Amino acid sequence: MPSPRFSRDFYLVTGANFIFFLNFASFFLLPLHLKEGGASEERIGYVMGTAGFAGLCVLPFLGSLLDRIGRRRFVVGGALAMALASFAYLVVRGIGPALFALRVIQGVSFTFAFVTASTLAVELAPPGRRGQALGIFGISTLTTHAIAPALGEIVARRLGFDALFALAGSLGLVAAVLALRIRVPGPMSLPAVTVSSGGPSLRHDPALWLFAATMVSCGMGFGAVLTFTPTFVHAIGLERVAPFFVSYTAAAVLVRLALGGLSDRIGRRRVLVPSMLVLAVAVLALGSVVSMPGLIGVGLLFGAGQGMTYPTANALMVDLSHAGNLGRVQTLFSGSFSVGVAASAFVFGAVIEHFGYRTMFSGAAACVMLGVVLLWLAPESARLEEAACEAAGEPRVRTS
Repeated sequence: MPSPRFSRDFYLVTGANFIFFLNFASFFLLPLHLKEGGASEERIGYVMGTAGFAGLCVLPFLGSLLDRIGRRRFVVGGALAMALASFAYLVVRGIGPALFALRVIQGVSFTFAFVTASTLAVELAPPGRRGQALGIFGISTLTTHAIAPALGEIVARRLGFDALFALAGSLGLVAAVLALRIRVPGPMSLPAVTVSSGGPSLRHDPALWLFAATMVSCGMGFGAVLTFTPTFVHAIGLERVAPFFVSYTAAAVLVRLALGGLSDRIGRRRVLVPSMLVLAVAVLALGSVVSMPGLIGVGLLFGAGQGMTYPTANALMVDLSHAGNLGRVQTLFSGSFSVGVAASAFVFGAVIEHFGYRTMFSGAAACVMLGVVLLWLAPESARLEEAACEAAGEPRVRTS
C-alpha cells in the first residue's frame, strides 16, 4: 500500500510557518544591534531572554486553549502581533522599558504562532509518517535560520537596522495572510491508540516530564549558540556570522531530508541519543573556533545534531499523547525547549562576562549531555510500550 500523501493544508501551514520564521530569525541579529549601542553581553542576554520567558508565561493557558478552541486564530494573531512589534523597533531606541516591552510582545506572539502551527502540523500529518512530517515542517523553520541572518546582514550593512526591522514586519503580515487560508481539521482528527488506561492528564506521566526535562537541557545548548554566536564571531575577528547559520541550516535540512523517517522505522531513542551526542560535541567545539573554515565545519556538525534532535524528540512526545491532550503535549514540548533557550540567555551572558566564551560553550555542551542522561532515566515501561508499538507497526498514541 502506498504511503499516504501530505495534504494541501499541511503544506500551507508549513509555508506560513516559514514566512513567520523569516521574521523571527531576523532578530538573531538583534545582539549585534545592541552591541553597536554599547550593551554588554550580560545586558544582551537579559534582552534576548525576556522574549523567551514572556512566551513561557502564556504557555499554561495556551495548551488548554488549543485543545478547546480553533487553532487558526492563534497563528494569525501571533503573526500580526509579531509584525506590529517588528515595526515598533523603528521608533524604539536604546535599552529601556520600551525595548523590554517589545521583547515581551515578541515572546508571546512567537509562542502563540509557533506552538499552534506545530500542533496543526501534527494533526495534518499522516499517522504513519509523523516523524517524517515533523522533519519536513521543521525544515520550514531551519531554512530561515540561514536565509534571515544572511539577508539581514546585507540589509543591515547597506541600509541599516531600521530597514531590517521594516522587512521583518512585512514578512509577519504575509504570514498572517497565509495562515487565514488554512483549513483546520476537526478536534478528533488524531487517531487514538489506547495502550494504557487513564484520562488525558499529563501530571502523572513521568516519561513525558523526563522528556520535557531533556528538552530543557537541549534548549540550553541550542539557545547559547543562537544567542551568542553573532557576538562571539565578531569577538574573534571574523566579520560575518552568516556562514555559520548557512552551514548549520544546510546540514540540518539535508539530514532531515535523508533521514527524516528513520525514527519511524527504528525507534525514537535509537536516533535521538546519537543526535544529542553530536549536538553536544558541536557546541563544545564552537568555543575553539578561530577561523572561518572552522566556523563552517562546526556549523555543519551543529546542524546535523540539531536537525535530527528536535523533530525526533517532538515525535517521541507526540507518541505518548492522546487525541484530547495533543495541544497540551505540544505546549509542554515547545515550552520545555523554550525554557532552556530563555534560561541560556540569562545564565550564559553572565558566564561570558566573567569567564569568557570558551567556558560558556563548555557549559552549554554539558547541558546537552545532561539531557542524554535524563533521556536514559525514562521509565522502563515507556520504553517497552514504544517497542511494542513499533513491533506492531502502530502509531504510538496513548491516553495518559
